[in-house]
Amino acid sequence: MKNILFVIFTISLLTSCKKEAGEGGLASIKGTVQTDLRLVPSNPVTFQYSRPGADEEVYIIYGDNTGPDDRVWTNYKGEFEFRNLRPGDYKIYVYSRDTTGSAQVNAERMPIVREVKIEDRKAEVDAGKITIYDVP
Repeated sequence: MKNILFVIFTISLLTSCKKEAGEGGLASIKGTVQTDLRLVPSNPVTFQYSRPGADEEVYIIYGDNTGPDDRVWTNYKGEFEFRNLRPGDYKIYVYSRDTTGSAQVNAERMPIVREVKIEDRKAEVDAGKITIYDVP
């Protein structure tokens, strides 16, 4: 009888624990960063050309956390990937030059944020292309 109660207790304990977004899973988020170069960052008419966002830092926030939980760098083609993630909600962001003219603190570090949801424990989610801006 004690063994049956122990098994029932263990099963209910394991099934009642909901894992939060973060490391420790089998899923991944990947994407690319593209850099658009403009003579005047806030003026789209001054666009010059695009190039892969090579060697850019890409940050991830797990769930409702307030600060970055991890970061990776893009490769020479602007590609990045976060691996070993659990299902949940994530925010991916990269810093860009301010294109709105509203940066109060640092016009060199305007965050470009992408919200991503992993629904399946083995999902490979594509965050798509994230465009950042700079001057030539």
